[in-house]
Amino acid sequence: MEFKELESLVTIAKVKSFSKAASQLFLTQPALSNHISKLEKEIGITLFERNNKRTELTPAGQQFYLSAVEILNQREHALLDLEKYQGRIEGLLQVATSSVPGQYVLPDILVGFHKIYPAVTYNLHYLSSKEVTDSLLAGDLDFGFVGASPDNRNLIYEKVQDDELVVIAPNEPPYTEMESISFAELLDETLLLRKPGSGTRQAFDLAYKQYAHLGKSPNILAHVDNNEMVMLCVHAGLGLSIVSSISIVDKVKAGFLRVLPLRDYTFEHAFYFVYSKKRTLSPLVSRFKDFVLSRRDELSPVPR
Repeated sequence: MEFKELESLVTIAKVKSFSKAASQLFLTQPALSNHISKLEKEIGITLFERNNKRTELTPAGQQFYLSAVEILNQREHALLDLEKYQGRIEGLLQVATSSVPGQYVLPDILVGFHKIYPAVTYNLHYLSSKEVTDSLLAGDLDFGFVGASPDNRNLIYEKVQDDELVVIAPNEPPYTEMESISFAELLDETLLLRKPGSGTRQAFDLAYKQYAHLGKSPNILAHVDNNEMVMLCVHAGLGLSIVSSISIVDKVKAGFLRVLPLRDYTFEHAFYFVYSKKRTLSPLVSRFKDFVLSRRDELSPVPR
C-alpha cells in the first residue's frame, strides 16, 4: 500500500469523478485507475461504485476512506512537525465561506494568518451556509465559515464572532419618520430576503415561526443571493430587508441606508467556524482552526 494510492482514493471520493481526480493529481486516468485497482486487490474490497453520473464509495469503501484520511493526516502531521522544526509551514488551504463572514470576518483572519505563515496559499469558495454544511456532511470539505445557527449534531460549530441582524430601509420618508417597527408591521412591508440556505434567511424563518399566530404571510418581492445586492435594492426603494449589522455600518454612517430597530424581537446571530465531528482535520487545517479561535477576542466588535 502506497501513499499515492491512498491519495488517489481520497481525491476520487471528494470529487466523485475519476477524470476530475486525475486532473487534480496530474495523472492520466489509466494511471489513476491502476492505483485503485492495486489498492482494491491488496485490501480485498471494491472501493467504488461507478455509474454514468458520478462515482460513489461502496459501504466498505466509505469505512476504508476514513482510515485512508487518518493515514494521510498522520503523514502530514509528521511532515508539518519536521517543517516546523526547520522553520517552514506551507500548503494550500481550501476555505469555504458564506457571503457575510467571507466579506467582513475572514479577510482580517487571513491577514493575521498570512503574517505568521507567509508560505501558505488559499483557494476561497463562496457558498451559502447550507451548501457549506451539506458539503461538510458529504465529506467534500474540511471546514467552513457560516452565519447559520448550529443545527446539526454531526458538525462542530466554533463561534468566531457575535453579530446581530437588523432591519434596513431606504433613508427617506416615510422611514425617516419612523423610530422603530414591530415584526407584525414588518410583515406588511415589501421584503427583499436572502435565498433559502443562507444564515440570514434561516434567522428570519425562525422568527416568522414565532409570529405564525398572526396569520400573516411575508410580502416577499424578491429572493437575492448577494448581500450587497440586497442593500442596493433597499436603497433604490424596492423594499425592506434584514441584514448583518456588521455589513451596513459604513452605509448607515453615509446616509445610504437607515436601520429600523425592531420593538418586539431581537435577531441573535453569530459567525461560526464549522467542521465535521467524524473527520480528523489535517495538520494545516488544525493550525488554521487554532489560529482562528485564538483571535476571537481580537476581531473587530460588531457596532451596536
